[in-house]
Amino acid sequence: MEQTSRFIASRRTTTLLHGLFLISGATTLVYEISWTRQAGLLFGHTVLAGSVVLASLFFGLATGYGVGSRLCQFGRPLRWFGGCEILAASWALLVPSLFDALQSPVVIRWMSDESQAWQWFSRAGIGIAIFLPATIALGATLPLMSQALSLGSGNPSRGAAIGYAWNTAGAMAGTLICTYLLLVRVGVSHSSFWAAGVGMGIGVLAIGLSRRDAMRAPNPIGGSVNVSGSASPIAMMTIAGLSGFITLALEILYTRLFSLVFHNSTYTFGNVVAVFLLSLALGSAIVAWLVKRTRAELILFWCGVSGAITCCITLALFVNVTRLGYFTVGDSFVEHLLRGFALVLGFIIVPVTVCGMIFPATWQVLSDRNATGRVIGTLAMVNAIGAALGSLSASFIMLPTIGLWGGFLTASVLLMAVPILVWPRQRRYPSVAAVTFGVLCIAVTAVAMPSWSTLGRDANEVFLTRRESAYGWIDVTRSKESDAWYIRQNLHYRLGGTGADAMRERRQARLPMLLHAYPQEVLFLGMGTGVTAAGAVHHQETERIEIVELIADVTAAARELGRRNDHVLDNDRVHVTTDDARHFLLGTDQRFDVIVSDLFVPWESETGYLYTREHYVAAAERLNDDGLFCQWLPVYQMGQREFTMIADTFATVFPETSLWWGKIDPSKPIIGLVGAMQPIELDESKLKARLSQLKEIVGGNDPQLAEAQDLRLAAIGDWRVQNADLLNLDEHPRVEFWTPQSLMTGKLLRGAWFAKFYDEVLTKLPASDISSDSESFLGDAAEVQETRQTLGFLLFGQ
Repeated sequence: MEQTSRFIASRRTTTLLHGLFLISGATTLVYEISWTRQAGLLFGHTVLAGSVVLASLFFGLATGYGVGSRLCQFGRPLRWFGGCEILAASWALLVPSLFDALQSPVVIRWMSDESQAWQWFSRAGIGIAIFLPATIALGATLPLMSQALSLGSGNPSRGAAIGYAWNTAGAMAGTLICTYLLLVRVGVSHSSFWAAGVGMGIGVLAIGLSRRDAMRAPNPIGGSVNVSGSASPIAMMTIAGLSGFITLALEILYTRLFSLVFHNSTYTFGNVVAVFLLSLALGSAIVAWLVKRTRAELILFWCGVSGAITCCITLALFVNVTRLGYFTVGDSFVEHLLRGFALVLGFIIVPVTVCGMIFPATWQVLSDRNATGRVIGTLAMVNAIGAALGSLSASFIMLPTIGLWGGFLTASVLLMAVPILVWPRQRRYPSVAAVTFGVLCIAVTAVAMPSWSTLGRDANEVFLTRRESAYGWIDVTRSKESDAWYIRQNLHYRLGGTGADAMRERRQARLPMLLHAYPQEVLFLGMGTGVTAAGAVHHQETERIEIVELIADVTAAARELGRRNDHVLDNDRVHVTTDDARHFLLGTDQRFDVIVSDLFVPWESETGYLYTREHYVAAAERLNDDGLFCQWLPVYQMGQREFTMIADTFATVFPETSLWWGKIDPSKPIIGLVGAMQPIELDESKLKARLSQLKEIVGGNDPQLAEAQDLRLAAIGDWRVQNADLLNLDEHPRVEFWTPQSLMTGKLLRGAWFAKFYDEVLTKLPASDISSDSESFLGDAAEVQETRQTLGFLLFGQ
């Protein structure tokens, strides 16, 4: 009876520990997502900055794993676990203030040297300094909890594997909760505050539980490591490092793979990460079940072989099933997300689950009841180092050099190294056959891969060149029916084109520049094809043209369009900087007469930060006193609530906010928000002279913006703030999360939805207050009404 009571008490304690570890995993991922976004505002939302943040986090976690393995020697692992959770939560409360304090032009200029190495190491230094206290504490929790679980388990390593499965499942839950709920409703930094509160609660409960249950302390020396079978500790360390390298490399590669078919919102990326974590949790749980039935070395052997095989097979299935077509399945937003989740699950769960079994299986080989925490902490430290290297290698070596398909091949080959390291002395012939079949799968996949790169292309375009990087595929294509050339990212996102689109793209530069009396210095946020910036080259009064482009491959692709974009990149007045637009504005000390912000897809992950109030404040601070900021909006890619929010946000910064047509089209309308700190004044005689001068320049004529009357026709009206309490902010990047909903529910401003918006909102805006020779440039009320009737006819034929 007494033994039964002890068993029940032990089971209850173990269940409590699993619950604590589950919630700990959830809070850790909320921290990571929140911190990554906050760091992006300081470092820039670039792949370079993202790799710095990830490397900084893994450096701290690796250090924490080592620290936790040493703390296990002092007994009471739950007490140490609770203390680490409280320490991490306490530091998490300080992180937002530290980032805010560092967001100064001085710090950003210090990080923005032309040397890529300096940019990386300067950011890494700051990232490590900010994250280190919390990540060390979070890393220490794994070996400490593993040690606590081992004390009440008949098989300590198996108990730790079950705990790790719960912790990883919690991480998946944290990813989904943060992505779908906390970021947009609670806020970016406040999400970490929420997680900190929960983390402190976990810490207090753990300390209380350690006092209630007199758990046996381990051997203070730490015990010796028992090596089962013939595998050596060095081999297990190598496999643990390989496991981390392969797993994180695959996460990067799978994210890029699904970006070829998804609309690349925060939700779709969150789905990929969540499925990845679910698969890792399943892998650990399966190991805990298998170790009672077979030797750990055999698990490692077959995981290495089957991991390589399933990676190749599922990749081939994905390509042949999707044909790299744009995923639009689902009649509602929720249904679309669920079907997208199912798609990711179907092609990721098997290979990643198998890969996820490798790391916990190494624990079973190196096992000791009295040193479980120390063994797991040491292996986890090596695994984390491998993970950091895998992430960096995938982003900066594999994708740019051997491409996406080559990256998957590399991961498969590395998986085949695992069975070699644990080659069984018995059953030699089945082992040889398995490895041979794995190598054959890799070889067949390598032969098939070249044909995969031809999928997903527009049937009406001729493929010319492709560049690969961590940002995906950048293609240059040409229309089959005309001489129009295009630049595409990840197959389905066109970054502009020449031909019929060229006039509209040049207009995006011309219109705001004509609204300025004398635009000498102009800044373009976004390169695209370079045609928009070429529109500024035609203005002879312009002395300096600065272009900021996030992706270097886009700039290289734009050079291929030289004759079609007036060789803008070879012009002496033009300078190109590769950087995040937001980061550039915060770091530069230059001032401009006109700043033109390109069309950015509002639902793409983190693009919403280019529509926040803080971004517009940074732009306003870089304008001369009479400067203009023009934000072009792809109206057809947002719903009415997103358009209204962006315009409201914009108008809270610029007291003079007016709306202008970039493209008068009911199916794909483009509208520009033009902001100024003082009323716009035009000298009509000078304006006519400038327009006449443009007509004489090759490529300078625009039939829709050739006369002063055309400029009047382009005017929509002034915008007044409608809801100052609902803005797009760094803390609440609502546009990024709301536009995917409008996309999937069919509420984008195009067709009938745009006609309704035009009638109910745009036609009722007050006329823009633009003066010319002490009179209204747009004319009196009757003239404004006549102009709007003309616009209605052009748009809807009525």
